[in-house]
Amino acid sequence: MSSRFDCPACGGPLTLRAEGVSESLACPHCGAVLDAKDPRHQVLAKYRSKLGVTPKIPIGTRGTLRGDQLEVIGFQRRAVRYSGVIYSWDEYLLWNPYKGFRWMTESNGHWLLLKTVETKPKETPGG
Repeated sequence: MSSRFDCPACGGPLTLRAEGVSESLACPHCGAVLDAKDPRHQVLAKYRSKLGVTPKIPIGTRGTLRGDQLEVIGFQRRAVRYSGVIYSWDEYLLWNPYKGFRWMTESNGHWLLLKTVETKPKETPGG
């Protein structure tokens, strides 16, 4: 389920995807981070800087992966420094109201589809 409204900070049009389970929403127009749980969508914070990266799969895109209809509802670029080299990758948050969330990551043209583990893994003796 999704709802449309105008950003309270800049008036830009927004769509809240995964309504009822989303906790925050970022405005791509002004960088405001909004409270998705509050019906007035109050501003929680402002980005320090705009993302400056265009996702390869735009937010709102719908498609089928492994038989499940999913919608891209979030995007972030992540990076880590290892031995003085910065390695970066993109993460897409996917949503299906019946199946929940999935993460799809992309790094140097390699794609992974991930599902959040809902229970703590169990340790095996000696292993």
